[in-house]
Amino acid sequence: MATLIQSTSQSTNAMTTLISATYALQRQKIAVERTLYARSAEESQLAARWASAWHKLVQRKLDQDLAARMPARADFGGFLINPPSRVLH
Repeated sequence: MATLIQSTSQSTNAMTTLISATYALQRQKIAVERTLYARSAEESQLAARWASAWHKLVQRKLDQDLAARMPARADFGGFLINPPSRVLH
């Protein structure tokens, strides 16, 4: 029973993380559009900073989701190699 509750909790947390990543990705898209259609260099630079900040947030949320899905290994005794992350290009 406890395993089922823990699994459901992890599923809910992963879904929440992906939903917030989706929101951040939409905001990043808007910031990129503002960068492209800016009327001045200053406006373009500001929008580019916002796009960069949203990009970092999206990447962090995807990394959190990946970490939540990785099973914990209690019997591990070797070298620790970081799992590949989902990288946006």
